[in-house]
Amino acid sequence: MRPRLIVLLPLIVLTPAAGCGRASSASARKPRFAFVINVPGRFWDIAHAGCLKAADEEGVEVEFHVPGASTAAQQKQIVEDLLSKGIHGLAITPLNPQSMTPVLNQAAESMPVVCMDSDAPSSRRLCYIGTDNVDLGRRVGAELKTLLPEGGKVALFVGQLDVGNARERQQGVLEALKGSKLEVIGTFTDGADRPTARSNAADVLTKNPDLKGIVGLWGYNAPAAAKALEDNPGRDVKVVGTDEEAETILALRQGKMQASVAQQPFEFGYQSIKMLARLHRGDHVEIPTSRMIFVPTYRIDRSNVDEVEDSVNRYLAILDRHESR
Repeated sequence: MRPRLIVLLPLIVLTPAAGCGRASSASARKPRFAFVINVPGRFWDIAHAGCLKAADEEGVEVEFHVPGASTAAQQKQIVEDLLSKGIHGLAITPLNPQSMTPVLNQAAESMPVVCMDSDAPSSRRLCYIGTDNVDLGRRVGAELKTLLPEGGKVALFVGQLDVGNARERQQGVLEALKGSKLEVIGTFTDGADRPTARSNAADVLTKNPDLKGIVGLWGYNAPAAAKALEDNPGRDVKVVGTDEEAETILALRQGKMQASVAQQPFEFGYQSIKMLARLHRGDHVEIPTSRMIFVPTYRIDRSNVDEVEDSVNRYLAILDRHESR
């Protein structure tokens, strides 16, 4: 469930400059790195577990930051506060790549910065660590084509479309469905608000009695749609989502969702903190010339949902052990 990343050649070998946020040898305090996410959820709890495992192995500290609201302005404030307090490296999933680029560039002047889960490719970040989101979208679209060979109307749901991973997943789904009998009636956003996600799905179901398929591009979207379907008995709508939210696991087990294309958030946290710690120490770090390090996705359905849940619980146990210290 947790394969190691494969870094493809050719590679860039990076050694941090002397001014790259390195603590003095006289300092007894452990190096501190920040991991800044976009929305709360089990996906990020799993990533947090990966951060903690890497921190234990590297002898560093990790600060985990969740914005109170899913806005780039709040993320920007978090990063600015971190810079004023002093940290040694930053891993972030930027909510809006364009608006976050200036503050990420500012951070990169004094420390290594990596993007994970969602990228800001125009910034001075060292690399992106995460999913090939266009490919994930293609896999989701392929699932839907298999489930609906006769075609029909489908709807896409996501938190925000100004986030890079959302746009890329949408792109992948549309590519996969191009030329098929499936018609995408729209992509509906909820501002990363879970109650709104459910009401969006309910509204689309009401207005489109002939809807045949639903795609959830963020982890909570598909189970929210499955919940909305509970209020529409007799409707045969296929639901495909992403990730391994607790509600997703339950919906798959109950047959209310048909499949989920999941990422490996544990690796996002683990690989990001490992890289930042090694750069801080002055170790050589190999990065593809593309500066993209992709983590493989995997499929969840009723046949392997118990295995996936066991794996998730092992990751979350890492959090429990740290909280009990």
